[in-house]
Amino acid sequence: MKYPKIWGKINKAIAAVAGVLALVIAFLSVYEAVARYVFNSPTSWSLNVCCYLLVWSIFLGSSYAFQEGSHVGVDMVKDWVDKKTKGAKRIPRRIMSIAGYVITFIFLVVILYGAVGLTQKAMMYNQMTQATHPIPISVLYAGMMLGTILMLITLIFIILDLLSGEDQYL
Repeated sequence: MKYPKIWGKINKAIAAVAGVLALVIAFLSVYEAVARYVFNSPTSWSLNVCCYLLVWSIFLGSSYAFQEGSHVGVDMVKDWVDKKTKGAKRIPRRIMSIAGYVITFIFLVVILYGAVGLTQKAMMYNQMTQATHPIPISVLYAGMMLGTILMLITLIFIILDLLSGEDQYL
């Protein structure tokens, strides 16, 4: 199975949204610095907004990071395995990659389970952030859930890709 192009395009579009959020964070940070140090008139909201946007940006961008292979990997171990298994058609490396992605998948399932529970509790009790301008905390948890779901879908495609013999994610 080849990694689906349509999912790649969806991930890229969502990563673009995450990039725009990061750009907004940068602009708000500069605005806050100018307001605080030039005009001696700091805002009471920009830090909180930047923190909220950062959560969304990280979780939305992570799926694309998996797709592009730009997540943290242990290249030293991969290189060592390649040296030790010359001529083995990269089977040990494929097994290591699949095992690593499966462990990551399990970890993300746990995160998703926790995020769903936190979101339900936050909605049930109408929990708000502890900030100058509070917002429903379930908005932040929704970003965690959406990003984690996107990462899980991406990992499914990557694992299937590796199992079918493709080398893109080794």
